[in-house]
Amino acid sequence: MRGAQLPAHLALCSSPCRHWIVSAGNGSDSFEFFCRSRGQMTEGHGSFPSRTPVSSHAVARFRLDHLLPGDWSRLLQHCRRLTSPGGSYNYSSPGDMAAVMRGTNAAASEKASQAVVNSAFMHIVERTVGDFFPNNMIYHELQRRYVVPPSGAIATNEDAVDFFSWLLHLQEEEEKEGGTTVSCIGCEADDVGKDPLIQNALAMEKTIQNERVFLAGFPHIVGDDGKHEDTYEPIFNFFPHRVVISDCIPYRSRYFVVMVNHKPIVPGHLMVVPIRCVGTIHGLTLDEVEDWGRVMHLTIRVLKQVAAARQKNSGNTHSDSSHCNDDMEGGFSIAIQQGTLAGQTVPHLHTHVIPFDPCGKLAGEPEDEEVQQRQPCRTGKQMSEESEMLRSHFEFLMERGTGSVTHAV
Repeated sequence: MRGAQLPAHLALCSSPCRHWIVSAGNGSDSFEFFCRSRGQMTEGHGSFPSRTPVSSHAVARFRLDHLLPGDWSRLLQHCRRLTSPGGSYNYSSPGDMAAVMRGTNAAASEKASQAVVNSAFMHIVERTVGDFFPNNMIYHELQRRYVVPPSGAIATNEDAVDFFSWLLHLQEEEEKEGGTTVSCIGCEADDVGKDPLIQNALAMEKTIQNERVFLAGFPHIVGDDGKHEDTYEPIFNFFPHRVVISDCIPYRSRYFVVMVNHKPIVPGHLMVVPIRCVGTIHGLTLDEVEDWGRVMHLTIRVLKQVAAARQKNSGNTHSDSSHCNDDMEGGFSIAIQQGTLAGQTVPHLHTHVIPFDPCGKLAGEPEDEEVQQRQPCRTGKQMSEESEMLRSHFEFLMERGTGSVTHAV
């Protein structure tokens, strides 16, 4: 994992704000596992390592959703080192638009289309007043300007060409240096105490309530007949909001919960939320950072499994899905909004995990914020049905070996 600040001519924002990229390079454990899992072996090393599949299939793109738990955690550690708890930042991987580009570059050679393309990186954009309007325009600008083209395709935008060259250099340096980390800005231990909610007495009181609820084993107990029985409606404090656990939380780990969204952008829009009431990634302990990586990895596996099941039920067996992990062409939009200028409306830290369709809603023009606010909230019944469905998938994956570190609720 390696991070660097984009040069001024490539950055999305202007000075004094900064724009970084944190990349999982070709030397990462996740990249090696990705290639092995697809039966691909190293063919040679050039400026960008080429991998040729044993059997020909669609281009393989290595993205953030292919990260292993440890690399997810390392990604977050890099983001913490580059930023501070007092600023406003968007940490974002907006989704993979390469499928659209591939459709306009049909002349790409078959050999090129068989190479593994590394597009696993996270943007960190420092925010300032009035820089993007509406606020979610930032994600569309990131999609438009920072696309990693399909293998064999030619980017037509000069800025995109320059960025791709810069990214390749960053990945090469990581592979040569064995995953050199960025220099630490400040002391992470000191940053924990600067988190705004850690200094908030009411938030700390709600943290204690959250920990007591899960320590007690709620929201379910097992009855004499072996079935789960509700005792009452326990509450999780998504500070300052209160949510019914049985309706909204299909899964919890030692330090995190997975929540469904009351106003999902698209179906499957989930959030990974710390049980402690903290407001920034800097407020997390090292144990929590490690757990975040495990939960992110598992949540994405669940969403891929759900998508594969829906596709199978619809009778659509033709897709670009890999035989490994039920891959999804557009991947996921991953976003953390830290600070009000970054669009954070709920002060309790949360990571958005959103299935991304390169021809769908997230790839279109952003809605006005007033339009978003008018969107009706889902009912408790609707969220409960989704949570119950997801819970079964979490339980299934736990039975396959993940349950030693995580728990369905």
